[in-house]
This record gives sequence, C-alpha cells and structure tokens, in this order.
Amino acid sequence: MHSVIILTVGLVLLGCTLFFGQRLGISRQTLGFGFLGMWLLATILNGVIGVIIAHQPVISELVIALVIFGLPAIAMALFMLLDKV
Repeated sequence: MHSVIILTVGLVLLGCTLFFGQRLGISRQTLGFGFLGMWLLATILNGVIGVIIAHQPVISELVIALVIFGLPAIAMALFMLLDKV
C-alpha cells in the first residue's frame, strides 16, 4: 500500500509540475529535468527510509525504487512526446 501511495504522489507531483510550469512559461525541457531531479531525490529518500527505519532489504528497496521512479518518469516522457503532436 505504501508503494501505491508514493506512486500516486509522484504522478500528482508530475501533474502539478507540468500544469504550473506551463502556466508560468517554463520550457518543457526545464520542467522535465526539474521533475526528474525532484523525483529521483524523493525516490532515494524513500528507499533510505525503507532500509534504515523499516529494515527492508536493500535489494528489495532497489527493485521497488525502480518501479517508483520509472512509472512517473515514463508518464513524463509520454507527455513530452504526445504533447508535441
């Protein structure tokens, strides 16, 4: 359940980044790099908390981090590609 919540937060963060960034006139390239940087830091922090506080195995957290980071990143890439059309 925790992973679903974190994934939802990532997609909401992506939506807010794109919505407010475009309204402010920030380029899509800058928005993309900014989102990926923020989301990578959040994913790493989530993994560190999982290993240190929840005592999860590192390999388990790495696999989960791949999914947690990957899905919003793929959604952002799809938006960038499909929005050009």
